[in-house]
Amino acid sequence: MKNENFYNAISPFYDSMISFEKSIGKRKAFYEKVFAKGNITTVADLGCGSGLDSLALAGIGLKVTGFDPSAEMIKLAKKNAGNAKTKINFYRKGILEIPDKFKNQFDCVVSFGNTFANLNKNDLTKAFRKISHLLKPGGLFLFQILNYSRIEKQEETVIGFTDKEDSFIVRFNEFLKDEMIFHFLSVNKKTVSASSHYSTKIYPHKQKFVSALLRQAGFSHAKYYGSLALEKFNPNNSKDLLVLTKK
Repeated sequence: MKNENFYNAISPFYDSMISFEKSIGKRKAFYEKVFAKGNITTVADLGCGSGLDSLALAGIGLKVTGFDPSAEMIKLAKKNAGNAKTKINFYRKGILEIPDKFKNQFDCVVSFGNTFANLNKNDLTKAFRKISHLLKPGGLFLFQILNYSRIEKQEETVIGFTDKEDSFIVRFNEFLKDEMIFHFLSVNKKTVSASSHYSTKIYPHKQKFVSALLRQAGFSHAKYYGSLALEKFNPNNSKDLLVLTKK
């Protein structure tokens, strides 16, 4: 499951690393394109984080329910929804902890922000089965993880750098045999001793493995894309692995 302590710790830095309003606009355009031909009214956002996707989905008129195991992320998501004067129900729940009352409640389940890379193979198997239970018959499942085929092949260590007024934020990978460690380092420009370092384990799931688990969980007709632009996924150079499949 998501490392709750890790995400609680980095939540104060979260919104400062992205242009929230600009990102919501891009996500709204993306979801409008994806759902243009679908009969989607209810959506679950798994690993909702600060609420970016939840707000984008609500912004195109959908009824959204957000789930995240991090107390601080849920607090931040509620704050962002409040600032936007948008009603969204948020629950502090990991995917495997979502109550049975939500069974067959959603037309679509989405998950962005590399959430599934926080799950080991056994938990990912359980998560896909749980998502199948959350969906109505014929429901859509849309999710994103990083393209670990490319990341491992090119040994991409540094994956993000943010220059803030008082600090530098560096996000980087450490490669192990079958796993990775994701590091989050905030270096205080004036006082090095005030700097912070957090890390969490990452499981680099790839397209072939993800595809097999989806079939086992009862999903079919999966389509694979490389970004929000919906170009065909290429394991050698795509930044992301986006998957759209159907129950």
